[in-house]
Amino acid sequence: MTFFDTATFPEIPFKLNGYMTVTGDINLFIEKQAISIRTYKGSEVVHNSLMQHLRSLKEIVLNQ
Repeated sequence: MTFFDTATFPEIPFKLNGYMTVTGDINLFIEKQAISIRTYKGSEVVHNSLMQHLRSLKEIVLNQ
């Protein structure tokens, strides 16, 4: 999560991907995603999907 500690985020609201828009506290969004990733015990496909949300956010930050 170190990357996100110093990242500059786009103005809210912003599209994360084709089906998700970030509309609230970006730090809360990141924390909830991280908790979901850490606590998920199941399919690797679902785990990768959870990781993709943070990967998408990182890509948005890098491309600003």
